[in-house]
Amino acid sequence: MEWVILDVLEYECFSPTTLNFLWFYLKAVEADEELERHAKVLAISSLSHHELLCFWPSTVAAGLVVQACSAKGQRSAAERIFETHVRSKEDLNDLEDCVKLIGSPDKPFP
Repeated sequence: MEWVILDVLEYECFSPTTLNFLWFYLKAVEADEELERHAKVLAISSLSHHELLCFWPSTVAAGLVVQACSAKGQRSAAERIFETHVRSKEDLNDLEDCVKLIGSPDKPFP
């Protein structure tokens, strides 16, 4: 019955994924095509790593862009992601843990 009501009201339900948030962080660092492609490849491969499910999709997206920026030697862009994403100490801890779990730029996803 709930789906009928939602359909009548033309309400669309979706479950946000990492890809829904990725564009925001790529825009925040003014990513070029190469950086965007690298971050998207990391995002797609992250879907098979169940360890990342303990983080919010926005945190995973931020972590992926941090790793992509680090791999391209864009440290200031990676720092901009921290400034954009972190709103509390918990956010900072989550993002740091997520980045560590993703791995180093040359060896992502252990």
